[in-house]
Amino acid sequence: MSKTKRAKRKNLPPNTKVQARGDVSLATPRWDHGATGPANRIGLVVEERGDVDPDTGKVRNPNGVTGVSRYDMLKVYHKRGLLSDRHYTAGEALRNAWEATLRSKGAGMAGDRVDSTSKPDATIDIHVDRISKLASITRLIPATDREIIMAVACEERPVSHLSQYRGLNHAKGVDHMKAAFERFADKMERRA
Repeated sequence: MSKTKRAKRKNLPPNTKVQARGDVSLATPRWDHGATGPANRIGLVVEERGDVDPDTGKVRNPNGVTGVSRYDMLKVYHKRGLLSDRHYTAGEALRNAWEATLRSKGAGMAGDRVDSTSKPDATIDIHVDRISKLASITRLIPATDREIIMAVACEERPVSHLSQYRGLNHAKGVDHMKAAFERFADKMERRA
């Protein structure tokens, strides 16, 4: 209990209840949305966090909790019905292989220490395996489709990110994306 509260209670007769001065302010807390720098905010969307109501399909969020997530264009195009399930699966396999090449061993204090493992080249082997997997998947993409598939699936960019599909050419870009993912999904299924 604070000193001021104790001082106020001293002056009151015994068994007297103390009431609050007014309503308690419940200002909405600032939810953690990660780093706020401009480079960190690219592609982030603020969305409500909560349970999905099975009857209505809407998010129930009584406390108004929000969070941020990346705006995944592959998922957006899939939800809009522009890409089918097999297109989405093929794009997700490509993205997983691409993101695996970006992961590496932490460069913290471990880089300054002597590696005492029996196989010091194990991390190099893992990285080479990841690059080989990406190369085997990207080999299935025709050269004419590579730019649009990599932009949507790996870089999480919209079709209009490509200069040839901006403005009035956006519909052509969407058609090219559908056809490109169709060809890519066919080759992925034949490969499996």
